[in-house]
Amino acid sequence: MKRMWWFSVVIARCLLWLCCCVVDGHLLSQPEVDTHMQLQEQLISEHNDSAYVQRVMRLAKSAEMRSYMRPDLDACEDFYAYSCGNWPKINPANAAKPRETNFQQQLANGYGHKQQRLLEQPQDEDNDDEAVLKIKQFYASCLRFRQTPHPRYRQQLREIVAEFGRMPVLERQDEEWDQDEFDWLSTVAHIKHKYGLNILLLLQQAPNPQNKTESRIYVGQPPKLIVEPDRGAVARRIARQLSEHLSVEETLAYSTAQEIAQLEMLLAKGMSSLPIGSLALPRSTVELAYGDKFNLTRYVELALHRPLLPGETLYEHVASYQKHLKSIVTQTPPHVLANYIFQQLLQSFYYEHSSSVVAHCLSRARENFPGLLNNMAYRHYGDAATLSDIDSVWLQIKRSFHDTLESSTTDWLSIATRSVLLEQLNDTRLLINGHANVNFSERYSQLELEPQEYLLNMRTVLSYNTQFATPLFSPTVPIYDALENVVMLPVSLLQPNFLWSRFYPRALRYGSLGTIIANELAHIFDRKYGWDEASLAEYRNRKTCFKFQYERLRIDGEYLPPTDLQDGNIADNTAVQLAYHAYRNYLANLAPSAFKTETLPQLSHSLQQLFFISYAQLYCNDANEQFRDYQSLLVAGTPNALRVNGALANFKAFSSTFKCANETPLNPSRKCLMYAISLN
Repeated sequence: MKRMWWFSVVIARCLLWLCCCVVDGHLLSQPEVDTHMQLQEQLISEHNDSAYVQRVMRLAKSAEMRSYMRPDLDACEDFYAYSCGNWPKINPANAAKPRETNFQQQLANGYGHKQQRLLEQPQDEDNDDEAVLKIKQFYASCLRFRQTPHPRYRQQLREIVAEFGRMPVLERQDEEWDQDEFDWLSTVAHIKHKYGLNILLLLQQAPNPQNKTESRIYVGQPPKLIVEPDRGAVARRIARQLSEHLSVEETLAYSTAQEIAQLEMLLAKGMSSLPIGSLALPRSTVELAYGDKFNLTRYVELALHRPLLPGETLYEHVASYQKHLKSIVTQTPPHVLANYIFQQLLQSFYYEHSSSVVAHCLSRARENFPGLLNNMAYRHYGDAATLSDIDSVWLQIKRSFHDTLESSTTDWLSIATRSVLLEQLNDTRLLINGHANVNFSERYSQLELEPQEYLLNMRTVLSYNTQFATPLFSPTVPIYDALENVVMLPVSLLQPNFLWSRFYPRALRYGSLGTIIANELAHIFDRKYGWDEASLAEYRNRKTCFKFQYERLRIDGEYLPPTDLQDGNIADNTAVQLAYHAYRNYLANLAPSAFKTETLPQLSHSLQQLFFISYAQLYCNDANEQFRDYQSLLVAGTPNALRVNGALANFKAFSSTFKCANETPLNPSRKCLMYAISLN
C-alpha cells in the first residue's frame, strides 16, 4: 500500500510538471529542470511498466520534442530550425557558463548527477568492493575539506611547492628569490616523477601504432593548450587563484597573472593537435641532448628515475614544439617561468570554495580514479535489456553498411577494395567503455587514504597513479579507436530514457543511438588502407563534391571557410543514411499490430518523419556570441545546423518524406554521395 502511494505521488508530480510547463507547445524550462525530469522518468520507469506509465512517459517525450520544434517553419528550407528552433529559448547559452548548451551537455549533466548519487551512497563494508570504498572515502574527504581553516589550507599548498623548490610570487619582499638556484627542466621532471603531471614537456609510454603489443616512450609536446581569446579574463582568473588560495597581495597577483597568461599564449602558438604516436620521430639519447639547459635525455632520466641505456630509442612527439619551447625558455625571465610551472602544479590541488564544492569533488574523483567511476555506473545502469538494445542497433547498423558496400551504389569501388572494406567492417567491434575487464580492487589494493585529509589524499593518489604506465582511457563522447579497431561508446549513453527508451518509438532509437554509432563506424575508412589507385581517385572526386557543397552553405549570413578536411561531413552523410536504412529494415519485420507503438501522442508526424526529427534534435544547440567567435578562431568543424541540413540535403529519402520541391535548400538537384544504399 505504501509503495502504491509513493508511486501515485511520482506520477502526479510528473503530470503536474507537464501541465505547468507546456504552454502553447513549449517547455518553459532550464536545463536543470530537464535533468530533474529525466530523474523523475527514471524513477517511474524503474518501478512500474504499466500501460498508464508508458502513456505518461510517451507524453513527456512528445512534449520535450515539440518544445524544441518550430513547426511554423518550412522543413524543406531549414530542417535544423524546424526541429531545433526553440532550443535557444529553452536552453539559452548564458554570458558566463555554460557558453554553449547542447544535448551532449545535458547528457553529461544527467550522468554527473547519477555519478554523484553513486558516490554519496553510504559506504557498505559488506557489499562495496575495496576500490569503491576508497573512491567514496576520497570523495567524502573532499566534501569535508570545505571546513578546513584557510591558513592551514594555504600552508598545505606551500608545502607542495616546497617539495620542488620556491615559487617567486610567494617569497617575502625581504627574501630575494635566487634565480641561479632555479632549474626549470629539473623542476618539471621531478614534478612528473612524483605526480605524473606534464608541465611544459610530456613523457608518456604508449603502444606502437604499428604493433600494439610493443610499448614506446614518447617525449615532447604536452596536450595542446586551449587558449581563450580574452587574455584579460584569463589573467583575472589566475590572479583570483593566487589571491584566494595563496593570499598573494592583489596588485602582485594580477601582475604575476598577466605574465603567466602571456607565457601560456606564447607556448600555445607552437603547439599542434597531433595525437601521441602520430608522426613521432625515433631519437637516440644523444640526439635528444639539445644542450645543457635543454637536454631532453636528462629530463627523461630524471622523470623515469633511471638512467637511459646508450642504445635506447625514444620517440619525439611534435619535434617543432621542442624548438619553439627552447626559444621561449631562453627568452623568458626565470621568475616568470618558475611562477608558471608552480601555478600549473597547484592547479591540481586548488580547492574551489567559491563554486559548487560537490561539482569540484565529483570532478576530482573522476580525474584521480580514471575509469572506476565509469565502471560503477556501468555495473549499476548496464542492465541486460539496455545492453541488448545497444547491441541490436549496432548489428543492424553494421548490416546496413554491409548492404551498402555490396549494393550498386558503391560500384565505383573496385572488387578488391570493396573486399578490404568488408573485412575491416566485419572486424570492427563495439565497446561500451565501462572497463568491465579491469580488476579495480587489485589496482587500488595498495592505496592508503586518510578520512579527513583531502590534500594529503590528493598527493597520495596522484603519486600512486604514476605507477600505471598507461592510464585508463575514458572518453566522454563516442569515438572510433583506429588502433584497436573499436567503436567506443561512453557509459553516459546507458542512462535510461534519455535518447531512447523501451517506451519510445524505435524511430527515436535509430535516429539518435543509430546515427551516433553509424557516425563512428563511418570513420573506419578514413585512412584508406589497402585501396587501389582507381578507387582512391574516385574517392577524391566524390570528396570534392562535398567540399564544394559545404563551402556554399551559410550560417548567420557567412559562408563556411574552404577546407579539404571533409571526413566529418562524409561521416555525417553516411551515418544518417545507414541509420535510416537500418530503421527501414526494422519496420519491414514489424507486425502490423505493433505500428501504433511507433507514434507519439500529440505528434502527427509519420514514422519516417519522427526518425529525421530525432536525428536533427541530437544537434540542437545554442552558443553565446563570444563563444561563437572563439570557435571560429579555432577553425572548428561544421556548425551543428549545417551538419544537419548538409547531410539531409544529400538524402533523397528525406526530401521524399517531407515532400520537398525540387531545388529547395533541402532538395538540390546535385547531391553528393559517398557510401549510401538506394532506398528506391
